[in-house]
Amino acid sequence: MAIFLITVMALIVTTIAQLQQSSGEMEALDILSTRAFYAAESGAQAGLVDALNEDGSSCGDVEDRTLTFGEAGLKGCTTEIRCDSSGSAVVIRSEGSCGSGTSEVVRTVEVKAR
Repeated sequence: MAIFLITVMALIVTTIAQLQQSSGEMEALDILSTRAFYAAESGAQAGLVDALNEDGSSCGDVEDRTLTFGEAGLKGCTTEIRCDSSGSAVVIRSEGSCGSGTSEVVRTVEVKAR
């Protein structure tokens, strides 16, 4: 009977430890996801400033631009900015990424301005 109880208790402890580890990994990915979103949003804003400072209907020097962030909140994150001008509108697409390997998270923001 004692061996049975020890075995059951060991299984319960192992399960709780695995749940704790999974929860920690999910929290880390959630933080990376938020950072990647803000990197993409920052890239879209930078792209809009560059595009709209030109003549308002073209992309200016936004084409295939990459930003690497060194600030504390986005350190290690990058964003790729692309611009497409169609008619009187300018479309900025910014893809922010944070992390590396299996922990890399990518978020995309697209903004259209006329």
